[in-house]
Amino acid sequence: MDLRHLRENRSHGTPGFPVGIYHMQQEAGQPILESHWHDEVEFLFVEAGQAVFRVGYDEFELHAGDTVFIGGGELHGAFPLNGSGCSYSAVVFDLNWLIDPKDGISANFLQPLNRGRLALISPATSSAEWGGRILRLLRAIAEMETSSDPAKEIKVKGMLYLILAEYWSAGEWTAGSRADGQDARTIERLKGAMAHIERNFNRRLPVGELAKIAGMSDGHFSRVFKEFMRKTPVEYMNHYRLRQAALLLGDSALSVGEVALEAGFDNFSYFSKMFKSLYRCSPSDYRRSRGGSGSQH
Repeated sequence: MDLRHLRENRSHGTPGFPVGIYHMQQEAGQPILESHWHDEVEFLFVEAGQAVFRVGYDEFELHAGDTVFIGGGELHGAFPLNGSGCSYSAVVFDLNWLIDPKDGISANFLQPLNRGRLALISPATSSAEWGGRILRLLRAIAEMETSSDPAKEIKVKGMLYLILAEYWSAGEWTAGSRADGQDARTIERLKGAMAHIERNFNRRLPVGELAKIAGMSDGHFSRVFKEFMRKTPVEYMNHYRLRQAALLLGDSALSVGEVALEAGFDNFSYFSKMFKSLYRCSPSDYRRSRGGSGSQH
């Protein structure tokens, strides 16, 4: 699992080829996808299992063969469905890469889609003929991830056009479906609080401080946060800290104790207990499984 792609400031691809391809395999009992956002758009498709995916205020039950489109800046995440695991892949790309302001396709479809004035209807299911074609194209793009084909970029770009054309041709789009009014403001406030957590996760963060960032009372913030994230603010902060700890265990020479402190845990026993509950192994065993180095606590 590549934890780093969950961070909103991650670069997807390169400036000349702004496409990132990710594969996730979450077993039963593991978190599926922590809520996050990024400026790029995304096609996410389930390969096996099932999960509930949330995009903005909309929720979808996705099963193997289903695809969901996520607009740029949309807060999204996924949660277990009936205790099942879920394997899925994501193609994340800068929609501007496909837009030529001089052509009618961009003016009539791609630019409004990029600005949130149009939305693709979700989910697309492989049981529908057009949905099956989309799934095959997405799998073909995913298979290009490690290709040395000199025409790789133009092939991927062409397939992205074909995927969008399938939605357009099937009429599976609608005028602006992003959250409006109060819902949109609430989401932006939650994103502000989440960004504050990402910048300050390694120190104590009272819920009142996050509520102030979001412009809400403590109680209202906690209720809205749990409704959307399916975690309390404290649970979300601890999960975020544990993900950062996992990165440090795999990529740094810090001792396990130092990793705990860097991730914002000042109680090592609590850190170890929380880490094991999420990753089903001790921090030291996790480091060994990732081939990491560093002294032990």
